[in-house]
Amino acid sequence: MKKSLFLAALVLISAGCFAQKKAVSTAKNLAMQETPDFDGARAAIKGALENEETKNNAETWYVAGLIGYKQNESIWLMGQMGQPVDNAAKGAAVEESIKYWLIADSMAMIPTYDKKGNPKYDLKTRKNIAERMLEYFQKQELAIYASYLAEQNDDLGVADAFKMHCDIPDLECMQDPKIQAKMVKDTTYYQYMGYALAYYYRAKEYDKALVVANQIMADPAHQVTAYQYFYDLNKLKGDTAAAQAKLAEAIERFPKEAWFIQNMINDLVQAHDTLGAVAYLDRAIANDPTQGQYYHTKATLLSTLRRFEEAFQFFDKAIELEPNNAEYYLNYAYAYNDKSTVMLEGTDNLSQKEYLAVKKQSDEVLKQALPYYKKAHELAPDNMTYARALRACYYRLKMQAEYDAITAEIENY
Repeated sequence: MKKSLFLAALVLISAGCFAQKKAVSTAKNLAMQETPDFDGARAAIKGALENEETKNNAETWYVAGLIGYKQNESIWLMGQMGQPVDNAAKGAAVEESIKYWLIADSMAMIPTYDKKGNPKYDLKTRKNIAERMLEYFQKQELAIYASYLAEQNDDLGVADAFKMHCDIPDLECMQDPKIQAKMVKDTTYYQYMGYALAYYYRAKEYDKALVVANQIMADPAHQVTAYQYFYDLNKLKGDTAAAQAKLAEAIERFPKEAWFIQNMINDLVQAHDTLGAVAYLDRAIANDPTQGQYYHTKATLLSTLRRFEEAFQFFDKAIELEPNNAEYYLNYAYAYNDKSTVMLEGTDNLSQKEYLAVKKQSDEVLKQALPYYKKAHELAPDNMTYARALRACYYRLKMQAEYDAITAEIENY
């Protein structure tokens, strides 16, 4: 390249850089003038955010964030004067400014070196950012915006706004002890974290929800809730192993919280791990021996294992605790019914006389189910399932008159 052409190229590059630096200044002036032009400011700085020279300057990104800051401030002032407030624009301006300032702060902390090799940082920009971030946090700008977004049914927007608010105290630029002292993580703070978690869950943003669940673990008052979300979210993601691991961990940490052990039992039952479920039921009963459902569930599982005599004892205990629970009586009856049926297994090769003897014994066991079927039907007379179960028992016992009566009753439902 000829020297003249090379110099011309340098001039063009220099001119372009100068133009973008001027654009940053223009954008700042447009945002801060008495009658601000925020659209004009954003248009002015757009090129500077993309230019190879200016996009690496903290000042460029700081000014980009300042536009949103000043717009939020301007809308607030309009509201103070009784003018309509554009909540959508106000909240979006806050989020915009924070996103730009996070980049500005990272640029400000890239060191430059003097002639002696000593690093220098743009601490002024960091200080300005921290002061304005603190202002946002104290005024709860993002929490207010989240409330507005909730009215618009924007679940993800709500979650992001609450999350952004709660992230402010942990930002690197906010770690000055004097600033930290003004950002207490109190009950309200963790309430907002809980909202972020719940709305990410509703928005089906499961990975983001898991991040918040981990953060909320820092508050002892929210740890139970966090574990519940750990379990649910991992199941929704299809990670059964992680869900079970968190459930087991929660059971050890919070043995009195019935939710965890109940879900563990349900999962084991669904996985056909009956013995595992029974073992956890023993733990549940030890933790809270007043819950009839635990005894009932254990009795039902024991009956599937054909441990009928043990099952009857636990059914008795369940009914002792909840004497008006129709389901307990029905499943008690089913257990007798199953025992009666099991007694007939292997009778194909018996003689007629031998079979009739076993059949008689089986019927005697089935008769023991009858009062429980009746009681279940008595407690829940409108439940078709209970009525049909009682009718089936009458049929097997050849109680024709009773069978006809319950049939007529069923037909009148």
